Amino acid sequence: MDHAQRPTRDAAKQNAETVRWAYRLILGREPESESVIRAWAGVPPRETLMHFATSPEGAGNRLTGYPTRGAWMLEQLTPQMAIAAHQLRHGCVPNDEEIEAALVGHDDIAAFRAAFLASPEVAAAAAAPVAAAVTGADQSQQQEQGFSFFGQSFTLRGEGREEYWRSLVDGAPDSGVNRLARVALAAFPDGGAGRVLVDAGANIGLTTIAMATAAPYHAAILSIEPDERSTALLRHNLEANGLTEARVIEAALGAEDGVASMRRAGNNTATNYILSSGSRAPAANATAMTLDVPVRRLDTLLAEQGLDRLDLLKIDVEGGETEVMLGATQAIRRDRPIIFTEFNLWTQMTVAGRNPMDVLEEWHAAFPHFVVFDDAGNPLPIQNGDGLLWLLYAALTRRNGVDDLVLCHDLDWVERWV
Repeated sequence: MDHAQRPTRDAAKQNAETVRWAYRLILGREPESESVIRAWAGVPPRETLMHFATSPEGAGNRLTGYPTRGAWMLEQLTPQMAIAAHQLRHGCVPNDEEIEAALVGHDDIAAFRAAFLASPEVAAAAAAPVAAAVTGADQSQQQEQGFSFFGQSFTLRGEGREEYWRSLVDGAPDSGVNRLARVALAAFPDGGAGRVLVDAGANIGLTTIAMATAAPYHAAILSIEPDERSTALLRHNLEANGLTEARVIEAALGAEDGVASMRRAGNNTATNYILSSGSRAPAANATAMTLDVPVRRLDTLLAEQGLDRLDLLKIDVEGGETEVMLGATQAIRRDRPIIFTEFNLWTQMTVAGRNPMDVLEEWHAAFPHFVVFDDAGNPLPIQNGDGLLWLLYAALTRRNGVDDLVLCHDLDWVERWV
């Protein structure tokens, strides 16, 4: 072997490459993101093998003959691949002779992968019980992390290997959560006295805490989340941070009361969504499952909770934002609340099956004021179709296809923005 071709032995790089090849060799695909790679890079390789092999995706791949997806299958055999495979099987970095031996006798990656999957270590891992961290909450993997809003500190608990949690811990600060808190602060200069706040798509509680911190004198706050994996952490996080009177509702919001199918992601609870008749995204795949969840109209839910007003509604439900608004028409007409909503090009096109521009035009027509955020993060009221086109362009080219919007009936809060 040419010494110039030997891979680096730097531990961090090696661990990251081993994770990348774990996805390819075991799951047959590329990882979701670099943040996922970083999250798994701290896990011992043998444990990674065990987890991937026993996950719902790994089990599904095994039953279907280990299919592959992606151009990585066309790459050349490399020492790096051999090192990763050895680490996954044996838990240690191989020496040069072991690397050479691993590459001998394989004409391409497909043949190397087939031999890897047939190895006794992989076979034993695949026969182990299903990985708990994929199928449900695993308390041994839970972590805590500090966050702050307006000088107040909070501690959240999350699932250590879950991608949404890793993005909060390792990624850049979530600008959307900060915007939501600042909108609430500007909207309620009296501290939210008597106000009713609703968090639709609460996940593990960060956005609920942000709203409550900005409006500490609120009368009621509803934290709505349909995924039972998240609601246990949600309840813990709200109670642990003093929001003992916050009401957790384990359901989805929609246009009609009833039951709907939710596509529940295997490792990223932030990408769960409710299937609709127009959904173009798959109902389930090897990394996800579909299950029935209760769906409530917000108008119905408010009445059941004995609440006769709505002041702030945050919506982040992966393409179902319009359905949530349709289920709150009475409250919107009666109370003229501020609505802070995510606009996601991908979920509008796939989950909702809509043209994103049509969605923007509908929202713009339904509310007196439509506010976006400029590149400095300040509110920018949109006056006409040209403004909507700018928003679509900015979301596509500068904001990774996702942006935050405010739909409202007056602009007093913009004047108080700080």
